[in-house]
Amino acid sequence: MKYLETDTLLIRPVRLEDIEQLLEFRWDKQVMAQALHEPISLKQQLEWFNSIPSTDIPMSIFIKKPNVLKLIGTVGLYNISTRHQRAVLRVRLSAEILGKGYGYKAMKLVLEYSFNVLNLRKITSDCFSDNLATIKIKKKLGFMKEGVLRQHYFHDGMFKDADVYGLLKEDFFKATQGLTK
Repeated sequence: MKYLETDTLLIRPVRLEDIEQLLEFRWDKQVMAQALHEPISLKQQLEWFNSIPSTDIPMSIFIKKPNVLKLIGTVGLYNISTRHQRAVLRVRLSAEILGKGYGYKAMKLVLEYSFNVLNLRKITSDCFSDNLATIKIKKKLGFMKEGVLRQHYFHDGMFKDADVYGLLKEDFFKATQGLTK
């Protein structure tokens, strides 16, 4: 995979040197409040990194600043099926940049890559039903709610519902046509 880039972001495949910082995001209480993933150990993170399947493309997201890149999160396409032309999208951002538009920009860039380069037709993604910020971004990108997974995740001492969203290629381009943000 090549690098994906805008004037403010750089997205590239996860590298070994990213692992410890990405692990810190996994352990951040504010990030984990809305994340579907549980904290893991460095050993588990390294085992994951060393066994990434060919059907997954995990990527690191960086903010571009003069002469420096600042790692702010991860975005990935998982369970990619070339036969069915679909994948699952997941995003995790550092707490310090939540609500600043970087999640939208990163997702849009990866979706453009998914549809234009990988020739996928559909992307699915789920999130906690009460994660209104993520739901708003998904709707802005053209995702449609396809269902609810009732009491699907055990998180923070309780079972939580997850909304499942789907995005068709044509719906994405219709929703984002003319948008530059």
